[in-house]
Amino acid sequence: MRTGEAAPAELRRGFRRARAGSTALLLALFTIGFFQRFAPATFAEPISAAFGVSAAQLGLFAAGNFWVYTVMQVPVGLLIDRYGTRLVVAVGGAVTSAGTLLLAWAPGFGLAAVGPLLVGLGTSGIFVGLLKSNATWFPERHYGVVTGITMFVGNLGSIAAEGPSALLLTVFTWRSIFLVVGLLAAATTVLVLVVVRDSPEAAGYPDVLPRPAAPAEAEPANGRHRLRSALASRQVWLVFFAVIGTNGTFYAFSGLWGVPVLTDSFGLSNAAASAYTTIGLVVYGCGNILLGLLSDRLGRRRPVILVCSASAVLGWAGFAFLPWSPGWSAVVLYALVGLAGAQVVPAFAAVKESTAPSAAATALGVVNVGAFLASGVIQPVFGWILDARPGSPAGLSHPVLADYRWALLVPLALSVAGACCALAVRETFRRGPDH
Repeated sequence: MRTGEAAPAELRRGFRRARAGSTALLLALFTIGFFQRFAPATFAEPISAAFGVSAAQLGLFAAGNFWVYTVMQVPVGLLIDRYGTRLVVAVGGAVTSAGTLLLAWAPGFGLAAVGPLLVGLGTSGIFVGLLKSNATWFPERHYGVVTGITMFVGNLGSIAAEGPSALLLTVFTWRSIFLVVGLLAAATTVLVLVVVRDSPEAAGYPDVLPRPAAPAEAEPANGRHRLRSALASRQVWLVFFAVIGTNGTFYAFSGLWGVPVLTDSFGLSNAAASAYTTIGLVVYGCGNILLGLLSDRLGRRRPVILVCSASAVLGWAGFAFLPWSPGWSAVVLYALVGLAGAQVVPAFAAVKESTAPSAAATALGVVNVGAFLASGVIQPVFGWILDARPGSPAGLSHPVLADYRWALLVPLALSVAGACCALAVRETFRRGPDH
């Protein structure tokens, strides 16, 4: 049935206002979370200078967000399936705000490092809650493009964390920027508590978005059964590893090392180097919408997943082996890995369509672990490889492109493994698990 097909016009308008309000606030917190995740790439230089840290320490600092976020994906999926989006996201927003404000104030590196940990904890529930909300408030047939729009809007935060933030750093301190972001997160969290509702039914619109009833046996009854259902799915694990090769590698690179590789290897300024990561993020954001729309129109997920995996392999192979430099060759490589990251849209759709509705948030949380687990590992490993180069312990020189090529073999290997898993992903044909 179409949205609001049997509902009066006034009821449909009220439903759409309620949906727009809830979605806008969840997207705002999601965008703030994306900013936090990718900010270390641009803020690496001033943060390193402020605290006097090595490349490996900087990698650990940035990866703290990813590690906590990764560990919490399955628990928050279970919590959202049990307690609903509004409560879990509001708690997450409060913790995110606290972590951001702590980072803005911290007098030393020890306290500053707690900031990303709290931000990772807080933002862990926001993304899964948003996906659950999309599945609840929007028609099934539009899930792919709605997820694409979600990722596009969230990606505006990562774009803001790159080129625009590099320009802001010429006027403001990094602490003042994080202070403003923390206050915005706090204000948005209050609005989430006031406005957001878990479902049309909870908002007083029970008949505006009719849904087919699923068989009782297809619905896991409790958290343990939901988790068992997600972990027992071959499809979930194949997508898990495919996403590591695309999103995990892209998030790690654009979130930290995508800027230093250009400033160290080619002497670019922070602002000029940030422009390249911004290009990759713009391609990623636009790809989210276009690939979501394409997969919805095709009624297929697998071909789009495969194209993104191939784009990742080509991009990382180019970074590791080709004689690239700032200019068109760098633009193409950053764009290729950015396009690969857009795999998240058809990948999440394929998981949702392979999982019982009551376990959807849990399954999506499991898959999301892949992207952030990889990012949390890649970022410090990158730093360790760079610190291991000759001359590094004494701080005698900056790493050069040859040093970065060794580190770039890590995302290349993961992208190849992910592409192999993508080949085995089952096509869902935009249908639910009972078809």
